Amino acid sequence: MKRLLGLLLSLGLAMGAALADGYPGKPVSLIVPLPAGGPTDAAARIIAEALARALGQPFVVINRPGAEGAIGARAAATAAADGYTLLFGVASLVALPLLQEPPPLDVARDLSPVATIGRFPFVLSVHPAVPATDVAAFVAFARSREEPLMYAASTAGEELAAAEFRRATGVRLTRVPYKGSAQAIPDLLAGRVQVMFGPVASVLPHARDGRLRLLAALTPARIPALPELPTLAEAGIADVTVPSWQAVFAPAGTPQPIVARLAAAIDTALSSAEVRAQLDRLMLQPETSSPQALARRIDEDGRIWQRFARDDMRAAP
Repeated sequence: MKRLLGLLLSLGLAMGAALADGYPGKPVSLIVPLPAGGPTDAAARIIAEALARALGQPFVVINRPGAEGAIGARAAATAAADGYTLLFGVASLVALPLLQEPPPLDVARDLSPVATIGRFPFVLSVHPAVPATDVAAFVAFARSREEPLMYAASTAGEELAAAEFRRATGVRLTRVPYKGSAQAIPDLLAGRVQVMFGPVASVLPHARDGRLRLLAALTPARIPALPELPTLAEAGIADVTVPSWQAVFAPAGTPQPIVARLAAAIDTALSSAEVRAQLDRLMLQPETSSPQALARRIDEDGRIWQRFARDDMRAAP
């Protein structure tokens, strides 16, 4: 029996290696669970082009937004596990089984980690009508109002950032949901919502022309491209932790040789000066990892999301 099992294992490994040798033999779909036009979509298209050059087949970006990323993530998770449908996932997908009923998917169970792409630094930004140029003034203004300020959010990560800030400061904030940052920004610019906790790439162009104001970075250290912008910790608000990574996944059960081939191609892409320059323009901080390291990150982030679902969501207006 042991010999038979060994033969079957060897046969499986050989078949997987053969599949990887011929992979990809046709175009690959890369699902983005957010609308076109936002920073995640832009990053996905950069990676898709790099993978197409490296592997010799088109990598076609398909936007499947809705339900805070659940629609696109579920579409990828239920696709054939052959490497021809991938997901360009975001950190907040880990929260979906805790926040939605019935759970649309479990990232750790339904998807195979391929590689981390990097992190989008989050910032606190406000409409200029908010009379605050720093975090302390913003907190004082928010506390002085009878009505809560409205903040735009399109992912659970942005909700988590607002909830952590609310918990740390005691200010009142009301969420206004959007499908993606490309839909939220026009309302923020018009003042229909006053606050946003989200990727700096979404708001920086408008801050530079004076239509928005950046108050703080939600990062452990200052953002290198914005050295003048203090962190929340420097403003006296500690323990605001927001997972903000971007990563590529395959459906669970995808042969490991194919996953390894994709991971190696992504690692090569992220070492390219051209790709890094493109990502730098999006303010995405490249940070690759092995499939195993990405799986560990998902497990570690689960504890942050569990507290959010248990405590912060319950307290949210």
